[in-house]
Amino acid sequence: MKNIFFLVFIFLNIVFITACKKVINVDLNNVLPQTVIEAVVNNATPAQVTISKTVNFSSSNIFPSVTGATVLIKDNAGNSFNLLPVAAGVYQNNNLIGVPGRTYTLNITAEGINYTAVSTMPAQVNLDTLLQDKIVFGTKYIKIVQPQYSDPVALQNYYLFTETINNRVNKKIFVWDDRLSNGGISTRPLIESDSTINTGDIIKVEMKCIDKNIYTYFRGLQDLQTNAATPANPASNIVGGALGYFSANTSQTKQIVMK
Repeated sequence: MKNIFFLVFIFLNIVFITACKKVINVDLNNVLPQTVIEAVVNNATPAQVTISKTVNFSSSNIFPSVTGATVLIKDNAGNSFNLLPVAAGVYQNNNLIGVPGRTYTLNITAEGINYTAVSTMPAQVNLDTLLQDKIVFGTKYIKIVQPQYSDPVALQNYYLFTETINNRVNKKIFVWDDRLSNGGISTRPLIESDSTINTGDIIKVEMKCIDKNIYTYFRGLQDLQTNAATPANPASNIVGGALGYFSANTSQTKQIVMK
């Protein structure tokens, strides 16, 4: 996701005033770096937090790691977990595996600044299977994958999907709610306009059930990818001035071989 933060940061620092027929030139090499936090608690793998900094426009696409941070996550069951560095800017606790229904609070102190965030892990909606199909997109046929699951009737649900093609993560963001499929079987496809999926490819799909704040955040990123929104930083649930997000979400992964 760091490349997305980089693009958003660039957009925010380019200003065109067409009404006055004058261009304001912004010095993109003198913008103060911002802290970026990507923090995840899920029910499948140990909790992990990555802390980095944004870079100037002309810099290489390498984001400096933030080391020496203090990272603590608490839940509403009275448990407290310190996350320790396992790599530069990466903090982890192997004992923290999330539980659906619990609320998690993140506390970070990095470079003398405190950051906090709260996220509640939704109930898990089971990913039943992955369907495959071939559809017409524009002037060509493309192969697609369709996650299939039964959406609960009584809950408002939000979903985030990650597609991996032969161990290469598809950077397109697939995020949606259940307004179109509440209480029914969902088979909404993962459509990529420049899809390179071929027969024999191994496709992995991770399905995450996320809370509303994280849905809003990734929907903002999705709109930026499709040019459906005015460039702006997506609404973060982190308090303290950092970019990024803290998500407590469920996680399930299935894979298929394309026919």
